[in-house]
Amino acid sequence: MDHSTNWTNQDAGGLCWVSDPNQAYVEAVFKGISGNIATVETAQGQTLEIDIQAPLQGPSRKQKEPPRRLLQRVPVESISMTGVEDMDNLPALHEASILSNVDLRFRMDKIYTNSGPILIAMNPFKWLPIYGEDVIKSYHNRPYGSQAPHCFMEAEDAYQQMKKTQLNQAVVICGESGAGKTETTKLMLQYLSVISKRYEGGSAADGMTMGEKIVESNPLMEAFGNAKTLRNNNSSRFGKFTALHYTPQHTISGCHITNLLLEKARIVHQAEGERNFHIFYQLQAGAASKYGLNGGATAQEYTKVCTSVSDMNDTEEYAETIKSMKAVDISDGEIDNVMKIVAGVLQLGNVKFTSSDHSAVDGASSGALNAAAQMLGVSASKLQHALVHRVREIAGEAPVASPNNQEQSQHLRDATSKSVYSKLFDWLVTRINMTLDVDSASNPIFIGILDIFGFEDMKTNGFEQLFINTTNEMLQKVFNDIIFKKEEEEYNREQIVWDKTVFPDNDPCIHMLTKRPIGLLPYLDSECQRGMAASEGEALVRKFNQSHGNHKFYEVCGPASVWRRKDGKRTQNEDFLVHHFAGPIIYTVADFIDKNRDALYGHVHDVLAESTNPLVASLYPTRTEEDTVAASKMTVGNRFLGQLHQLVGMLRASETRFVRCIKTNETFAPGVVDKKSVLRQLVCSGVMAALEVRRAGFPSRMLYTEFVREFRCFSGKPPYPSNDKDLTAKMMKHPSVAGRVTEAQYRLGTTKLFMQADVLYTLQGIKNKIVEPYVRRLQRWWIKNQGQIQQHKLKRGTYMIARLTEKAKTEGVHHVAFVQKILAAADAARVTAATNLNRENVTALLDLCETAEANVDKAVQQKAEAYRIRAEILGVLDGFSARLEAVKAEAATLYNPEAKALLTSECDAAEAALTACREEQTMAANAWDQAVMAESGEQTGGLRRAATRANLYASASKVKMGNATAQEQAAARDGRMEEAKAMVPPLEELCARLLEEKRLMDAARAQYADAIDQASARLDTIPVDQYIMFGITNVSDAVAEAREGIDQAHKMLNSMDPEGFKAAVKYAAEAVDKAVGSAVHESARVQAMADLDEGDKVLLEAVAMATTEGIMSSPGFEASVRASEACIAAAREQCMTPDVHTLQASVEEALAAVEATYDTYQTNFVAKRRAARDKFNAVKNMWESAAQESTSVPSAFGSGSGKALFKVVAPEPVALPTAAQKGNLFSRSMRAPVFVASTSNALNLPEVPAMTSSGVSRATSMVTMGRSSPPPVDAADAAVDINKGASAESAPQSVSDWLDEVGLSKYREAICSYAGELHDLAMMTDEDIDELVAELGMPKLGARRFRKQVSRLEGSTVQYVSSGDSNLTEASISCLREPNIQPMAGLAETESAPAPAPAPQEAAARVAKEEVETAEEVEAAEELPPSSRLQAFIVEQEALMAAEEKVAEPKGPFTNAAEMTPVNAAWVKLTERRGSEVQIGYHNVSREAYNLTIDFGLPGTKNCELKHGGDGTGAHLLSPHVAKQLVDPDQMMVVRIGAADKLRPWEYKMAMSGESA
Repeated sequence: MDHSTNWTNQDAGGLCWVSDPNQAYVEAVFKGISGNIATVETAQGQTLEIDIQAPLQGPSRKQKEPPRRLLQRVPVESISMTGVEDMDNLPALHEASILSNVDLRFRMDKIYTNSGPILIAMNPFKWLPIYGEDVIKSYHNRPYGSQAPHCFMEAEDAYQQMKKTQLNQAVVICGESGAGKTETTKLMLQYLSVISKRYEGGSAADGMTMGEKIVESNPLMEAFGNAKTLRNNNSSRFGKFTALHYTPQHTISGCHITNLLLEKARIVHQAEGERNFHIFYQLQAGAASKYGLNGGATAQEYTKVCTSVSDMNDTEEYAETIKSMKAVDISDGEIDNVMKIVAGVLQLGNVKFTSSDHSAVDGASSGALNAAAQMLGVSASKLQHALVHRVREIAGEAPVASPNNQEQSQHLRDATSKSVYSKLFDWLVTRINMTLDVDSASNPIFIGILDIFGFEDMKTNGFEQLFINTTNEMLQKVFNDIIFKKEEEEYNREQIVWDKTVFPDNDPCIHMLTKRPIGLLPYLDSECQRGMAASEGEALVRKFNQSHGNHKFYEVCGPASVWRRKDGKRTQNEDFLVHHFAGPIIYTVADFIDKNRDALYGHVHDVLAESTNPLVASLYPTRTEEDTVAASKMTVGNRFLGQLHQLVGMLRASETRFVRCIKTNETFAPGVVDKKSVLRQLVCSGVMAALEVRRAGFPSRMLYTEFVREFRCFSGKPPYPSNDKDLTAKMMKHPSVAGRVTEAQYRLGTTKLFMQADVLYTLQGIKNKIVEPYVRRLQRWWIKNQGQIQQHKLKRGTYMIARLTEKAKTEGVHHVAFVQKILAAADAARVTAATNLNRENVTALLDLCETAEANVDKAVQQKAEAYRIRAEILGVLDGFSARLEAVKAEAATLYNPEAKALLTSECDAAEAALTACREEQTMAANAWDQAVMAESGEQTGGLRRAATRANLYASASKVKMGNATAQEQAAARDGRMEEAKAMVPPLEELCARLLEEKRLMDAARAQYADAIDQASARLDTIPVDQYIMFGITNVSDAVAEAREGIDQAHKMLNSMDPEGFKAAVKYAAEAVDKAVGSAVHESARVQAMADLDEGDKVLLEAVAMATTEGIMSSPGFEASVRASEACIAAAREQCMTPDVHTLQASVEEALAAVEATYDTYQTNFVAKRRAARDKFNAVKNMWESAAQESTSVPSAFGSGSGKALFKVVAPEPVALPTAAQKGNLFSRSMRAPVFVASTSNALNLPEVPAMTSSGVSRATSMVTMGRSSPPPVDAADAAVDINKGASAESAPQSVSDWLDEVGLSKYREAICSYAGELHDLAMMTDEDIDELVAELGMPKLGARRFRKQVSRLEGSTVQYVSSGDSNLTEASISCLREPNIQPMAGLAETESAPAPAPAPQEAAARVAKEEVETAEEVEAAEELPPSSRLQAFIVEQEALMAAEEKVAEPKGPFTNAAEMTPVNAAWVKLTERRGSEVQIGYHNVSREAYNLTIDFGLPGTKNCELKHGGDGTGAHLLSPHVAKQLVDPDQMMVVRIGAADKLRPWEYKMAMSGESA
């Protein structure tokens, strides 16, 4: 990453580059720096504040774009007005300077630039006059580097090095689709062919030379192997290595072509907007009737997707293809058979099948079947039978045939088409090699040119892309080794100390792809050997994941892990990701096994083998058993890897040079540079890294022997050292050298002298100055001895005229009037001097030659200046175009159709104006090239396509000079350009305003959506099924109505009617209120009826017992019974009223009356028993007194027996029971659906911004009137605030300050690495929060605090629901709080006097100090009001676990020290602290048996149970340790509560982080 942080205020006013998301880098001026914030002003007048430390930090996951970077800027124009030819010489070496240099040169039509040993070729998408015969002459026999960079220079260097070293040479031409690889290959082949022809001699009557045949074979290979794609109209869909063989005399003796991996899938399927191979369309355009192809390309299944290509005439192309076939000696009969096969494949694609398990050829397509059979020379019936059946061949057994269904038949048809065409393509390559590869030498020297597909990253990458990208990965390895590793090895071998650079290494990626046995491609081959058991799709990816899941170049995909960059969608389980050198690419596994097998069923092969077409029969020879076995083992992967390793071996054994082709834009527009795309290609192709390595080292080097021989003039006077190394060291200290070259600029190696980039040229200049006097002296001596001084001067003048004429043609200025005039005058003087050789004529000739040289140089300078001005203007226009594209992209996201249409139309108008200006400037500059293009268009060897040649005059022909002067025309052009540029800033301001309205609209929608979600969540708490079980239907009806309202509100949120979705949300909220009220009322009503029934029962029991005891007539009892009956009757009448509070009060009043009646019964009963006992005691006392006073009373004992005759038992003493002894008179058991809600506040909906018609009108006037200076906008119109009365917010604080404020400073470093500013945190989703919490290892208490504080940030979408309050956060809408209904008896908890919760600040401090005592303190620390006792328990356990690393298991039962807290009438909570251990349990004190089972819903865990048998002794512990491990706040817990006999178990779900049900 290039970025400079060494900026001070002393640099103010300095030039710099600023990274830009749309233009890669923009020019700027440094203004100053404060702290880490640098202020710069761009060339467009935009002021930016840049944090110079931000690029050095880790990227934030929510950053929409990377932080801006600053780089120093040295204008390239200060070094050369046309840019630097070799970027080793750039004064500032970084991304921006390299990009600026290639951009400047490209706009001046200098599309080639050197980067050390790499040639960068920018695709101009237009024809340039730099490839003619005169240009070829100018590069031949010239030293490397003496001419401007050109693909001809690379070809010439390869040719010269082959002659010099007798070693094989190779040129690797790489680049993405549409970068110009194919055209570059053809141009280099053309150059080598022309050079070879010069050495071959001969005449036109001798026929074509070998080189010309090679060039003429290109149209044939392109017709059958190239196709239109979305990125390129003539994309090579195969790899081609062309090896030109040379004789000892250095002429071309032959050629061998190797093809790699034809994209066969294109034969049967093309993406939208793409074409099949060119030959299919050429045949239908050039010979359709001859081969029975009717209806055109749209009538054929294999060609109907896209039928035409701009600038390509298929009829003319067909003629070129036939001409090319004849050029490589393919006979007319063979040509006819080839075209029959092509037609047969097209007809085969039209064959349809019936939809049944045993499919057959559809009758409507029988004609296509017959035509296909006729073209292929096979029986139609046999072909039909073969297509609708499949035959399994098992070794040693008879073949088994079975019918195909429709899908299988279609698959077999397509497989047959692909097999036939691919074999035909291989035959064509072999046939071309038969004609061209005629060198008799066993191992001839060659120059190889590799034209191969670049890295591909499609919307869906499949089998073909995996192999294509594997090839590029291997070639990148070769590139790395040659450029990087050899550099390092050379320095180490020569013992040179240098600044080592970390070299990129993609060896691990290549091994993961190709190394046996578990590389992806070998693994695929092994799966193919498993036959029907082979894994495919998701199953195959699972095996890949198992083998490579931990590999750093491999990434497991799936819906929960990886997103696609292109469309923002989640990946699937059938996907996997490979981190290639060019970037991460996602592959989708579909039909990998079938495509890799690539084997045609044997029975189809046998049908084709019987063909009467000799070419088809040769493609499918009769099978043998050995052939069948070999075919089953030979997969596409096997064959491909073999070819690939062979190719890489050839490249490593050769002297390899690289041409990196760059695609300048995606629209194929000439003169347009997409800087962002160009920079990406330069980085991905390794150009940037290679340039840095060479710049850091010593790119020029010479053997000592060669250096001494070349620069002997530096050796000075004797004595001379005995070895060349010491002599070289002495030579480098020569006075003429030492003053120009310092010791830091070179190094003395073991065998070589290493020099920095410009040293060699400096030494050459010094040598020339030293040698020049001696050379001139020798020349004068030779001329004097010849005695022909005037003749020599005449030759020199003749040579100068020829050289100047060639220079004028090469530079494209020979059509300029004053150049033509002076060259004509000089040529006339030459003729005169040759006719009459004397001093005066010769002097006049030389004077004219000097004037001609000055005029040619002047014309070249004028042209360069015109091109420079055009380049500058086009650069500015492209910058404005990029800004417009950004506006158009934002416009596409707007909701308001009027605003979108307005902005888009105005952008189109501005773009049209900019395009017109670009064309004007291009046409004006192209006036220099009119004559050059006219002449070059006549030459042979140019571009092949006539349609492309027709574009030569496209720009120049539009130049209308009129009567205006050149200055007036220039002024008019400049005026129109300024008008076009002035249209852009108002559109940017309008876009910013509309985007702000859209942002506010999105914020309002998000709040409305939150309100709907809250309402929906409330609705989910209503147990509808329980109401239905009780036969209550009005609740379910109300819930259904509310659901419909919520659904309608969700739909309305996507509409453009703010009032509409506001009304829809309001209606939904009211419907939810209605449903909740209905549920609450029905629950209370049913429970009230049950309670009243129980009151009736108790009252009847009291009456029955009173009757039995005879106390009905007791004072007040009967009146009490009547009063109780009246209260029950009144309460029953209240059941129909909607007021739940009144109903519950009536029920309580009735039950209190019944209880009072029961108390009256007990009082009377006790009084009666007391009266009976008193009476008994009185009788007893009377008997005892009588026995003592009188002997006449009978004794209770027998006469002397000592035994009692009878026993009198006194009534037991009775007393009124105490409150504790009385217990609960009513069980109040829950007999209704449990539903408790809390209070709801009024719905407070935000204002929704909308662009009214008047606003659109104002915007229209802004962009149509006074475009250069838009009118001011009222403050009221500038933005719409959701909360109108809100005060202005304070300045945004930093993330670090915010963490301190919310008490999360311990996580500062980690959180700041994810978020640079609070906006990044606000943009995090719930999933992002969960992932971040997991990565940081936050305890649950801290995690909940972090989530809560993030949810409070402005614009946050994070949902935070506390354990006791489900209201929206402050930044959201206060909406739909639950009505406050008093809890009912039963499971609903009652708390008569809850203990006051501690203050939140105090409790938070106690949590931080690990002094937590109660759940209430923890909840207060989180500002959560206490609610459910079970929730309080969970919170308490979380606090304890956060405070202590480990909680010991509880030991022993509860003691008398346990604290008892009543929960309700049935349950008591027990809490006992033992040091750091807390035991909590629940004790049932009721008379009924209960089981409480807590199912944590987690696999592999046991339920926690609370059991009670009704004896008042059951209290089972719920372990804090178990609770911490098993209870996750995001999990749902199921609580089952039922009677001991399990006859009526009920189930309830409760969210552990929300209220209990």
